[in-house]
Amino acid sequence: MTSYNLRDEPVIMRGLARLQREAFGPSGFAVGITSATATFIHHVSGTSWHGSMQAESGMSFMAGDQRFSREAWNDWLEECRILAYRPGAGTWTTAEVFIFPDRPGQLQFFDEERLERDPDGHWYPGEHPSDARVWAEELLHFPRAVDNIPSWMWDIFKAEDVAPPIYNPEFNSVDWKNRRRPVTDRGTDFTVEPTVIDPSLEPGVFAKIGKKLFGG
Repeated sequence: MTSYNLRDEPVIMRGLARLQREAFGPSGFAVGITSATATFIHHVSGTSWHGSMQAESGMSFMAGDQRFSREAWNDWLEECRILAYRPGAGTWTTAEVFIFPDRPGQLQFFDEERLERDPDGHWYPGEHPSDARVWAEELLHFPRAVDNIPSWMWDIFKAEDVAPPIYNPEFNSVDWKNRRRPVTDRGTDFTVEPTVIDPSLEPGVFAKIGKKLFGG
């Protein structure tokens, strides 16, 4: 599992403090609650989240006015996701946030989709396991080297016979469908027109992808 060590980054501390104010400040939506927990699953193609609040009387779910603002939640985590990206290593997919009224909050990142079902056994709205198309889009924007793509993601690509975008350290690029785009510290640079790759001149990286997909 990839480690994203952003604990001491100012943007993390500011974001957690803002969530604490929104939840437990004088006009906060969670006054009287002992803790608030929220899970955010982020893909380039879309996001989903669910949250809960714990009180002495029991647990309730975040909904309606009892939730964080888009600026404090979605926009902040989008910034955290870009900040966490490392060329060839990727960035996180799921963030879990823990907010308390009387002490600093906590933020944890995970490579995988940490999906949960509601009390009735159904996926939360907008949450369901992603297919190869979603993960390919993800790797096109935040590319990983072949060996940094986790085995469970390779299993999805194999099952759907999809060759994913791959980070190429030789050119600091993402290579996919015979096209090459430059990669920066913030992910793929889509402002630059892709160059065409001739696989016959560069068999190495494509052979490695084929071995991952088909064995041998």
